[in-house]
Amino acid sequence: MLYADGIHDDTLALQELLDHCGIVTVDKPGIYRISKTLIIRSNTRFVLSPGAKLLAAPLSRCALIENEHFAGGGRDENIEIVGGIWDGNCDEMGLDAGYESEHRLDDPYDPKLFKGKLIRFAHIDRLVLTRMTVRNPVSYGIQIADAYGFVVRDIFFDYNWHFGTTDGVHINGPCYDGVIENLAGTTNDDMVGMTTYDEPHAEVTLGPIENIYIHNLTARNGYSGVRLLSGEDYPMRSIHIDGLYGTYRHHAVVISNHNARPGKNWYDDLVIENVFASKSNTPLTPECHVKWEAHADKDAFFQFGRDIACGNVTLRNIHRHQDSDTQSALFEFKPPCVIERLILDNVTQTTAPGVFAPLWVEEGATIKNLIERDSVTETIEK
Repeated sequence: MLYADGIHDDTLALQELLDHCGIVTVDKPGIYRISKTLIIRSNTRFVLSPGAKLLAAPLSRCALIENEHFAGGGRDENIEIVGGIWDGNCDEMGLDAGYESEHRLDDPYDPKLFKGKLIRFAHIDRLVLTRMTVRNPVSYGIQIADAYGFVVRDIFFDYNWHFGTTDGVHINGPCYDGVIENLAGTTNDDMVGMTTYDEPHAEVTLGPIENIYIHNLTARNGYSGVRLLSGEDYPMRSIHIDGLYGTYRHHAVVISNHNARPGKNWYDDLVIENVFASKSNTPLTPECHVKWEAHADKDAFFQFGRDIACGNVTLRNIHRHQDSDTQSALFEFKPPCVIERLILDNVTQTTAPGVFAPLWVEEGATIKNLIERDSVTETIEK
C-alpha cells in the first residue's frame, strides 16, 4: 500500500512496483517517504505525477534511486524516469556540512558509503531522466557513470545551499553519446560537471568522455555553469556546449585538472557557443555553505586551468555584460596551459559606465594558433 502522506514509509511498496519492470506509474500526488535506496532494473519506465514527491526519510543517508548494477557485476539497459520531485532532505540527515566538506576525501570510493549522491546510475546503456525536480541533496543531485547513450532533459534544481559539492548533473567517464539539456535552478557547485577521473568520494568509474551535447543551462547566482576535467590519460573529446544564461559566482565554463593526479590530460574538439551571461556579485547568506567562496570574485568567467592541454577549441557568440566592478577576467589561460588551435568568433564584453572588468589573461600560457573572427571586443554601455 502506498500512503503518500510523508509519515508512513513507502519504500517497500514502491520497490514492489519497480520489481515488476515494464511501465511503472505513480499517479497519486503526495509525499512518498523513502528510507532505503530504490532499485530500478533494466527495461523499466518509471513515471511519476508532477505532484508526487519522493522524500528521503530523516537519517536515512541513502541515495533515493540507483540501477540494479550500479555497484558493478553487470550492466543495465533501457531505463527511463519521468517526472516527480526528488528531495534529498539534506538538513534531516544528521550531518554537519563543514565536517562533510573536510572529510569527503578520507575514504576510498565504495558504493556502500553514503557520500550524498541523490540519484545515481552506473554501467548502463540507454538512460533517460526527464521532467524532474531535484531538491536538497547532500552532494550531487544526479550522478551518471559508465553510460552509453543517455539523455538528461528538463530538470529543475531547487537546492538550499546548506551543503557544498552539490553538483546538478555529474558525469564520470567512461561516457559516450549523451545529451544534457534544459537545466535551470540553483546548485551550490557546478550545474554540469564532467570528469574522466574524480575525487575519492565520487570515483565510481573513470575513463574517456566523448560526444556530449550540453544545451540551454540557466542559473541565477549559480556557482559555475559547466566544469570539464580530464586526466589519468583519459581524454575528453567532442563536447558541445550550446546556450548558457544567467549569472554565476565562479565560472561560466572551467576546464581544469586540479587534483594533481598522475597521467596526461587532453581535450579536443570543444565548442562553446551562445553564452549570454554575467559574473554575479551577490554573496551567499551566512546559513549557506560558503567554504569555497573566498576567491570567487577573482575566478575567470572562462578559465583554462593549469596543465591543460587542448587540441581544437572554438568559442563562438560569447557575450558578457557587467553592471558592477569585477576582478574576474572574461578569459584566463593559466600557465602552462597549451592550446593547439583556438578560434574566437563574435566575442564581446560590455560594461556599464565606469565599471571595471578585465578581458584577457594569458601570461605564461601557450596558444599556438589563434584565429579571430569578428575579434574580441569590449564596449561601454551608453
